[in-house]
Amino acid sequence: MRACACLLFLTLFATQVALSQQKTEALGSVKGIVRDTANNYVLKSATASVYKVSPQDSVLLSYQITNTYGEFNFTNLPLNSPLKLIVNNVGYHVLIKEFSIPADTKAINLKTLVMIERTTSLKEVVISIPPISMNGDTLEFNAAAFKLDSNAVVEDLLRKIPNIVVWGDNTITVNGREIKKLTVNGKDFFGGNFKVATQNLSKNVVDKVQVFRTAISNTLDSTLNMNIKLKKGQEFGYFGKIGAGRGTDGRYETDMSINAFSPKMQLGIVAAINNINKLANNVNTILTNSTFKGVGTAIEYRPDFSMGGITRSKAIGTTFTYNFVEKPTYYERNTLNVNYFFRDRDTENASTAKTITARGNLDKIIDDNINNNFSNTLGHKVDSKYEWTENNHALTVNQSFINDKSQNNIQTLSRSRNEQDLAISEYSGINAIDENRNSYNLSINYLMGQKQGKKFKGLSTTYTLGVDNKEEKRLNQTDFLSFINPLSTQRFNRKYNTDLKDVDQVLNFALNDLKTVFFDWTKFYGFDFSLSNDLKLNHKREGNVIEDFNPATSMYEHNQYLTNNVRTNTTEDAPALIVSKSIKSSLSDRFNKDWTFRLGAKHLFIYQENRSDKAFQNINRSYSQFAPEASINYTNRQWGKYFKYYQLSFNTSIKTPTLQQLAPLIDSTSITNIQQGNLALLASINRNIQISYRHEDQTGKNTLNYNFAFNLNYLHNNIIDSVLISDDNRRNIYPVNDSHANNYLSFNANIRKALKLKTSEFQIGLTTMFGKSKNGAYLNGAYTFSDNLNATIKLNANFTYKDKIALEGAQSYSMYSLKQAAFNTKFNGVLSATTLSSSYRVTKKITLNSDITFNRNTSTNTDAINFTLWNASANFRFLKGNNLELKFSALDLLRQNSSIINDGSSTNFTVGTRNVLTQYFMTTVSYYPRHFGKKTKR
Repeated sequence: MRACACLLFLTLFATQVALSQQKTEALGSVKGIVRDTANNYVLKSATASVYKVSPQDSVLLSYQITNTYGEFNFTNLPLNSPLKLIVNNVGYHVLIKEFSIPADTKAINLKTLVMIERTTSLKEVVISIPPISMNGDTLEFNAAAFKLDSNAVVEDLLRKIPNIVVWGDNTITVNGREIKKLTVNGKDFFGGNFKVATQNLSKNVVDKVQVFRTAISNTLDSTLNMNIKLKKGQEFGYFGKIGAGRGTDGRYETDMSINAFSPKMQLGIVAAINNINKLANNVNTILTNSTFKGVGTAIEYRPDFSMGGITRSKAIGTTFTYNFVEKPTYYERNTLNVNYFFRDRDTENASTAKTITARGNLDKIIDDNINNNFSNTLGHKVDSKYEWTENNHALTVNQSFINDKSQNNIQTLSRSRNEQDLAISEYSGINAIDENRNSYNLSINYLMGQKQGKKFKGLSTTYTLGVDNKEEKRLNQTDFLSFINPLSTQRFNRKYNTDLKDVDQVLNFALNDLKTVFFDWTKFYGFDFSLSNDLKLNHKREGNVIEDFNPATSMYEHNQYLTNNVRTNTTEDAPALIVSKSIKSSLSDRFNKDWTFRLGAKHLFIYQENRSDKAFQNINRSYSQFAPEASINYTNRQWGKYFKYYQLSFNTSIKTPTLQQLAPLIDSTSITNIQQGNLALLASINRNIQISYRHEDQTGKNTLNYNFAFNLNYLHNNIIDSVLISDDNRRNIYPVNDSHANNYLSFNANIRKALKLKTSEFQIGLTTMFGKSKNGAYLNGAYTFSDNLNATIKLNANFTYKDKIALEGAQSYSMYSLKQAAFNTKFNGVLSATTLSSSYRVTKKITLNSDITFNRNTSTNTDAINFTLWNASANFRFLKGNNLELKFSALDLLRQNSSIINDGSSTNFTVGTRNVLTQYFMTTVSYYPRHFGKKTKR
């Protein structure tokens, strides 16, 4: 409760600060029309900017681009304050108009503003650099017009620009609309992650920030992109971070990220070594979390105190990009990107847990489990991406190769008892696994667009290939002791040698807009037709050689029954005919409305062939299912106000039973969970209905964006488990088709609100997920429904004041509830966490950070578990460019960290704890090498 109260106080405090600033600047509006009276026409796409005039300087409040009618209309402006309107347009003299908005009317109409065409005989005196201008269809922000600290980065510049919001998750919106792609000089910058560019590039090397739409032939389908245009001569540079830290309790960490770029090439090298559960799976993770600006209140790539176990990690990687076209455009680009990453991890996991299993009308079974896992993983990954675009042709080739070698030693001890606390059985096992895995993936996508004046609308085709090879050696030593039936006591010592090869191929092909190819476009009342086909081919080959230890000879002997070779070939084909109809209405620069109706006739054909050394596994199956698809989409864009998107869709899919479900080889070492087969299994059919809605506020300032989606899945012939549980807790599991209705309903929503003021910014977001399912199962022959409910809600608030203070508060709530009405059993669990994070910049050289999380865990028949995780740090920057950093960190200050196991299924629930990272203190020294532009010779 105290944690929630703290979060509520933070939210109310930040809101009050934001609202108080709004109140001091009462709201007013100004409108007008920009016109060229000499040529008698209005000026569209002129840039209009409003400034608040003060004796010291003028502050940019807002900007707009005049619409088709030459109109502008500003709101949320201060009353009775000196304001200045500046209008820029290519080929015209700058227009400056000073005004103030009366408090009584709260509005002023400047009516017609006349711009004078610039002539070569006149010389205009440039008053200042215009902060905003329109260059064709591109909105440009001039970096030199915004005053910032000498060590400021691009993100600081973006936060200064009205109507641009940099969210806490590093998403960027302009006039309420999300930026989908950010480039530097038209090129992806080290993988395209926004943070790498915005938190490393100095503001001083930026010429312009450009915002533009792609796919401008259809504005409703367009995406908003941002490009950072560097000053001439600044296309060369390097940046990065080299850091090392030593802490108490033997903790250590080292991070390195060195990156260099030129007009055509980008090269980065990263490395990390630590034993503080700070894990990276790719180059991008280290690269994006080694920025010059630092992480602030963001909690990314840091010691993971919620992770079970202690991991010692080593990693090194490199990224290389070459642009064959030095100045790429949307219609012409030729780029190759190659990445390599190596990781070496040693992990120690230990857990204790209690599992309660319902058995219908019989007593419940309680399992007390102890697990220890020691693992080592060595992984290599090489991936590449080639992009080529020229006119109406586009080719993308992605490929990756992964080699993983792992060794695992898993020790398990489980003691089972009944509700009278009487022991019924004991299970212990040791699994030693040595695995070598090689995976190769290839994806080729080709798109041919429509040629000017041609009927053929183009085509798209995608081919993917996946090859997975695994060699595994496993030793399984199992002891099962039954206190109820001594004859059930068993002991096994078994070796497995497995060789698995899996090849997947997928070919997608689509021909769009066939009506205009074969008929006149006016035919068929505006209906359109397209054809598609999805072909999937899978070949799987698995060989197993099994040996059992013979105590009499002290040797391992061949197990004839389990030794086997299986080959499975699966072919899936899904041809479809799609009929669509669009209804559009629009008024230039006013609104666009678009209805799209789509109906697809798809049929699924699946053929599965199994060949095995065991005759009973030689099974051929074929499946045929009509799988219709339908959707209705509606978009409503009111320019300068909002964008709304509605969708209703329906689709059908099927899931076929596997050989393991039909006719498995039963491994007797799986004493407590014996998987049986069922040759009578049918394919399950899933029918899905989705309803979604998205609202984007495009008023420019203080935007409110939200979206939600409903999903309903109805499953026919769902494959469920029929479980027979003996008195000594041995289980036989049979897959069966459920003749009853199984369904799943889910709902998710996301709401974000921003208040951007003169010296501060407030953001609030709400994310929620709700899922409800009704699943059937058989327990000891009795059929029961399991009503499952899952919900997750997260509320977060961010407040920043200048570049001094950053506050973040988050409240998360997760719960699950499992109910079996037939057996009168109910399990539930709740996990809540309240997080308060802060960053205070004491001076330009000193920053203090703190984050504290209050955790609470509750579950059925157990006491609540509460613990608090508090981390704090002090950062000191040195040297003129703030390149040297000294950091003191204190983690888990209260020494309360815990990792809780709290989950459930349709028949049981489990609670327990794992070993986790606990309190330590660390000192870290980091250096940020950084230079932009060619070095001048002295």
